[in-house]
Amino acid sequence: MLILPLHRPLDRANFPFATMALVLVNVFVFLFLQGGDGAANARAVAFYGEAGLGRIELPLYREWLQAHPQARREALLEHLDEDSSALTAQVLQSDDAFVQALNANILITPQDPRHAGWKEQRTEFERLWQRQFKERHLLRYSQIDPGRVLSSMFLHGDFGHLLGNMIFLVVLGLLVEGALGASLFLAVYLLAGCGAAFVALAYRWGDVGGMLGASGAIAGLMGAYCVLWGLRKVRVFWWAFVVFGYSRIAALWLLPFWLGWELFNLVANADAGVGFDAHAGGIVSGALLAAGVRALGWERRDFLDEDEKADQAKARGDTLDRALQHLGRLETAPARALLEPLDREGPPSLDVRIALYRCARYSNQPAAARRAVERVLDLPLADAAAARKVKQVLDDYRKLDAAGIELAAPQQLQLARAWLRIGADADAELLLRELAASAADTPGLAELCWQLAQRAREGSPEWRARLLLIAQQCPRSELASKARFLLAQTGA
Repeated sequence: MLILPLHRPLDRANFPFATMALVLVNVFVFLFLQGGDGAANARAVAFYGEAGLGRIELPLYREWLQAHPQARREALLEHLDEDSSALTAQVLQSDDAFVQALNANILITPQDPRHAGWKEQRTEFERLWQRQFKERHLLRYSQIDPGRVLSSMFLHGDFGHLLGNMIFLVVLGLLVEGALGASLFLAVYLLAGCGAAFVALAYRWGDVGGMLGASGAIAGLMGAYCVLWGLRKVRVFWWAFVVFGYSRIAALWLLPFWLGWELFNLVANADAGVGFDAHAGGIVSGALLAAGVRALGWERRDFLDEDEKADQAKARGDTLDRALQHLGRLETAPARALLEPLDREGPPSLDVRIALYRCARYSNQPAAARRAVERVLDLPLADAAAARKVKQVLDDYRKLDAAGIELAAPQQLQLARAWLRIGADADAELLLRELAASAADTPGLAELCWQLAQRAREGSPEWRARLLLIAQQCPRSELASKARFLLAQTGA
């Protein structure tokens, strides 16, 4: 069973730099630092068998386990013999306490006649064995080493292990890093990985082998994700056997599912060779860390709320589309029933208010149409497309009321600026002349008139008329003297 949250596309704004740095570090460690481990292990094991170290050390290990009982290791002894050099070497080397006692000459003392030859061979074997990068940084189930707790997070057993972990890291890292920021994300990742390691140590203490891989830390991101998104609805991809699809659920519901799945596999597939215990520990550690982050208010709510805002915007867009379909059929009552809640409850929308104007216009309600136009003009004209839409509304309203709408000076100036932006110079000039006649001292009027004059051919009657407007109506502005100078130069 696989469930992955896939509800946020990757783009420049949310590129997860810390996540990608972790991916690069993991890939570098596997390809370049662990790259020679296979050959190094083969040479060490071959030497172990050729030197006959198993014939001396395996009986010593049997005696060691009698003095230091470990049920799980004792079960392995049934599969070991003096000729199984590869397995014997792996098992014995995984018991740090035994190896330390062995190398300290406690189990085979210098007085033993075998000691000199054995010691020389054992020293050479240790040298070959330690050439494996993994062996120097693996976290064994019989040791507590803070350095190895961290280093083991960046080791992987094979390419498939690496690839699977990195896919999950990118998918979850995109979401969790965006919610926390790079620095806090790295802290949660590493601390959750440590939590996963300590849970695995507690559960498997004394087992053969050790812990490696980024999956414990990645499981921490799973737990953190669930708590950070909480009850927000998220889109997830799921795959069960041959059935797959997408669903929307509250993120927090993934926490008991993911944790329960790991605990189930820990019991049902105990011999699978997968660190389900570390995964479970990572999920719990990540969830607790994220709960602390939320309690402190350190999460980035703007990032977390983007999906909900996008869903709301899509819902508003769908409602507007339905209203416009009604308008296309001249069904103004159902269209208004959809539009008025959008205008009342949602953020101000030019398209919604224009649609409400059309409702009033098609219903032949002049007073309602006038109010609708006034509400359209209350909104800022963000771009040229918005300016064209508003101009169409005003042009249409003049067919209903030739006097048009009485505009305040700032509104006239805003519209004149917008008309210039879309190339409606004649309409802009009409507004500016009306404004100059009624409120010549409006800030920005002279500058806009000057901009309008620059659009005309120099020396043309249109050019001179616009400069004369500045000179006569805005005589105290700095541009008035420039206008008079240019007019004088041309003899106007």
